Amino acid sequence: MGCANAGTNTPSPHFHDGQYINSEPFPQPGFVETMGIFKRFIFDKQAHGVPTYELPLMEMNGKVLTSQITQQTAIHRLGHSSLLLELEKEFWLIDPMFSERASPVQWAGPKRFHPAPIDVKDLPPIKAVLISHNHYDHLDQNTIEVLHEKVEHFYVPLGLADILMDWGVAKEKIHEMDWWQETTVGSVKLVSTPANHFSGRGLLDRKETLWSSWVIKTSQHSIFYSGDSGYFSGFKKIGEQYGPFDVTLMENGAWDKGWQYVHMTPEQSLQAHIDLKGNVLFPIHNGTFELAFHSWQEPFERITALAHEKGIKVATPIMGQRWVLGEKIPQEKWWQANEVQSNKGEI
Repeated sequence: MGCANAGTNTPSPHFHDGQYINSEPFPQPGFVETMGIFKRFIFDKQAHGVPTYELPLMEMNGKVLTSQITQQTAIHRLGHSSLLLELEKEFWLIDPMFSERASPVQWAGPKRFHPAPIDVKDLPPIKAVLISHNHYDHLDQNTIEVLHEKVEHFYVPLGLADILMDWGVAKEKIHEMDWWQETTVGSVKLVSTPANHFSGRGLLDRKETLWSSWVIKTSQHSIFYSGDSGYFSGFKKIGEQYGPFDVTLMENGAWDKGWQYVHMTPEQSLQAHIDLKGNVLFPIHNGTFELAFHSWQEPFERITALAHEKGIKVATPIMGQRWVLGEKIPQEKWWQANEVQSNKGEI
């Protein structure tokens, strides 16, 4: 099944009464509950929510990236859930977020723990950008406005085309996809798959656009990207239909009792990886912004300990580090350093 061009109005089975719905619906927070969460963010900050020392960083250079790309599949972690992939000798981006703050404004809101490993202006030409949903830590206006001219394609969940076009993206570049739709981009197979989450960039547009996870298959490797999601049976269905996966890029951060249905605990992230028939677990959605009430290091500590107990391989690259799939898995516990100097060697 192909994907839809921007502006098409094909009905979705996941859209009812003006909103998109999850495959496993959950209780919706009311106004009082929502305001309670905002109040906690203001007054109940985690004592260790941000690092007190400089984090290691491997700076990236656009010319070097272009010169080193091969037929091999490689992943660069840019921060939070943003990733640069090398697929079939072309560059892809997932949820690119290069701004200083994950916020509707740049004078307030969660601030980066570390710089981006490369300036968005210095990126090489990009074959495709994948977007999981429209929350500010995944879909960043400043980034898209600078980036879009060097991007060939944007693959996005239903409803996001209008937002991208408002930011200057050409209509013909945008491809909206519903869950379980498949398309091919050159020799890469792309599938939009479900996630249990929600969308919205304000208080009045909740669930007006879809949210997705993504399956990416090349001639050599199979990759799963979770986006944001609570734990649900969809992971097992995706694993049965498209697994096994060489690597799962799994949300592992921002869990809390207040959003148990839309984010996963480390235990649930590990189980989702197992459900997906994953080989290497690559934890994301951590290490860059303070977006929850747990310490910034806890996602790394818990997922690596749990994976060790289960005998599961975990990749924990430094921000900016290049990992070629099939080569040695990066497993440095870089988040544990108390006094660390940035690694300024370019890659």
